[in-house]
Amino acid sequence: MQNSLNFPKYILWGLVALTIIFTLLFFCGSTESYPCNGISIEAPSFTPTFIGLAFAFIILATLVTLIFALKSFVSKLMSDPKSVMVPLIFVGVLCVLFLTTYFGASTETINILGYEGTPKPWEYRLTNMCMISAFVLAALAFLATICSSLFKKL
Repeated sequence: MQNSLNFPKYILWGLVALTIIFTLLFFCGSTESYPCNGISIEAPSFTPTFIGLAFAFIILATLVTLIFALKSFVSKLMSDPKSVMVPLIFVGVLCVLFLTTYFGASTETINILGYEGTPKPWEYRLTNMCMISAFVLAALAFLATICSSLFKKL
């Protein structure tokens, strides 16, 4: 039983070592010059690899989170179906928040210095939705923290 518990620990230490190596390569490695609007900009050589590693970690964390959440949801559904309603209500509230912020977001173009692409209006809307949703969720987390500390005092 002890060996099966060490396996996740070894994976964690391997991921930490990989992250440290890539971080050292990123900050201490060589640089390359990239042209941007006729100006040469110096950037670390390992920038694309570092960004790829960050995306891989985000995808891995998302998949692991979804798998364990789904496993927990199914086990609760089998043992006590009534206890599943509260998480479903929160998922529904999040869906309403995302839909509201998506349809309320602006599609006005933004002029970004050095960016020459032409994004679609839905890309602006999606970006604004993410920003507004993050602000709303941060405000709710702040209020929950304040309210929970106040209710503990009462």
